[in-house]
Amino acid sequence: MPQRTLRFKIHQDGRVEETVEGFNGRACDEATRNIEKSLGEVKVKNKTSEAFISNQTKNLQQLNKESNVTF
Repeated sequence: MPQRTLRFKIHQDGRVEETVEGFNGRACDEATRNIEKSLGEVKVKNKTSEAFISNQTKNLQQLNKESNVTF
């Protein structure tokens, strides 16, 4: 399992900059949802390339369990 990291940089004007690493797809949003809700309004959200990676292995395993087709 890859290392997952959440980094926070608090600026002098009170802005909080959050950097998330090691999460693929929607896992990033799920991991940070409660923290972002606690911090306040999210003004800008920039997604990295990791956000667009889906877990193909997991999807294929689930598909294999639900059908008679072997991949």
